[in-house]
Amino acid sequence: MTASSSTRAPDPPSTRQQRLQNTGKAILASALDHFSRRGFEGASLRDIAQDAGVRHGMIRHIYQTKEELWRQAIAFLFDRMEREMPASLSVSEPKGGVAGFKAFIRWYVGYCARHPEHARLMVQLSILEGPELEWTAERYIGEGYRWYEPVVERLRESGNLPAVDPLSISLMLTAACQMPYLLAPEIKAVAGRDVHAPTEIEAHAEAVIRVFLRE
Repeated sequence: MTASSSTRAPDPPSTRQQRLQNTGKAILASALDHFSRRGFEGASLRDIAQDAGVRHGMIRHIYQTKEELWRQAIAFLFDRMEREMPASLSVSEPKGGVAGFKAFIRWYVGYCARHPEHARLMVQLSILEGPELEWTAERYIGEGYRWYEPVVERLRESGNLPAVDPLSISLMLTAACQMPYLLAPEIKAVAGRDVHAPTEIEAHAEAVIRVFLRE
């Protein structure tokens, strides 16, 4: 191999490859929406295909089974979350301290607003229980708790968070960040407010910080 060939950028994907990648992303996005609303058993591959704008057979061609589609959708969900997380908040380098806590809450509230299907899917998994929840907890959910628990513990010990069980704090923080976007239609009907408006998202993040953080 010559020096020039070793440093050459990889060839761009062909039109067919790019089209297949885009189709796969559309299917996964549709699958996440349907699984989060109807659960694994209730979601229909035909409905997923229709909303993704593809033929039903395309799902079978790419993913073979509903179980494999579900696993790939979950992997896509958590991979997307990690990709969207700023490098300063990366799970590989958890940041402690008040400033890091504030930055994380602001980012996470924004993430929940952009992707309410994430929280819906986690709620569905917990309600229905079963092997899907066990698989997801083992590969993804547990890692998140293990990452953030020491951050919460440090803030609790410094007096910046309430002196209660770190797991309880983590659960309450998660619920506080997610809930407006799970209940967006109800809030719109009752209060006439659009929780997805940028000013509402920012205000909610600041509210979560003020409720939990002691400076």
